[in-house]
Amino acid sequence: MFEVLKIISGKLLGPKAHLYMNLRLPRVIVGLLIGAGLAVAGDGLQLTLMNPLADPYIIGISAGASFGAVLSLVLKESAGIFISMEVLSFIFALVSAFLVYYLAKRGGRVPVTSLILSGVIISFLFNAAVTFLVVFAWKNVLSLHFWSLGSLSGVTWDDALKLLPVVIAEVIIFFFLRQRMLIIAMGEEHAITLGINPEKIKVTVFFTVALVSAISVATAGLIGFVGLIIPHITRLIFGVDSRFSLFSNVAIGGIFLIACDSFARTFFQPTELPIGAVTALVGAPIFIYLMRRREAISRE
Repeated sequence: MFEVLKIISGKLLGPKAHLYMNLRLPRVIVGLLIGAGLAVAGDGLQLTLMNPLADPYIIGISAGASFGAVLSLVLKESAGIFISMEVLSFIFALVSAFLVYYLAKRGGRVPVTSLILSGVIISFLFNAAVTFLVVFAWKNVLSLHFWSLGSLSGVTWDDALKLLPVVIAEVIIFFFLRQRMLIIAMGEEHAITLGINPEKIKVTVFFTVALVSAISVATAGLIGFVGLIIPHITRLIFGVDSRFSLFSNVAIGGIFLIACDSFARTFFQPTELPIGAVTALVGAPIFIYLMRRREAISRE
């Protein structure tokens, strides 16, 4: 931030100014937007599915988006067919979301175990398809590193401009839906008696989450666990139904991903860790803890 102020005031010029304005700053902005978008997406899924472990990565939405992105590249490189990466990512993210939901649904509810198992199955299918495309059709095995673990390296201002309207739209949509999502989280029967259509809300949430996941994956590859961790942190600090919880997801999600990226970029210099590996390192233990806690509560 100080370097940016120096550039604006004319105190920092030349190669250093170019480095900060065209490499570092876009990376920070993109990280903030992806972190915010995924955190809000996770919160929306957890409320509408009445499931504290719902997250775009865990339930396979991100894997579907990854397959769509790689398919777009393969069609372009191997067959000369151009279809927008973001469009294909969105389509397959949406397909993945609805597949997982209908596989996991049991009598009007989405149990934790069913959701996780369905998400794992769909993720495996799409990840296997990505590997097949990369190895046999595209023949670029090194790209598996990016699509499997994610990276903010090489992002540009164009990427930030693609993400910005999508994340803003997501926050606005979830802001106006939030009260209804909170009512659904208390039980679908209760929501129906109040004139709320849970299925309609879920479709809107799935479309929004699929779009955010698609743009995020097309920009930075697979980055997991942000949508799982951050909503739990914000609920711990601000409570479930606080009016601040949506915007705290935006702020804490963005800051969390920037912190993970900073660690990935600097801790093992000159080697840069994939940012997805860092978020998984933080997220996996929390995921296990939440699963164990859920099991303990259900036994009581």
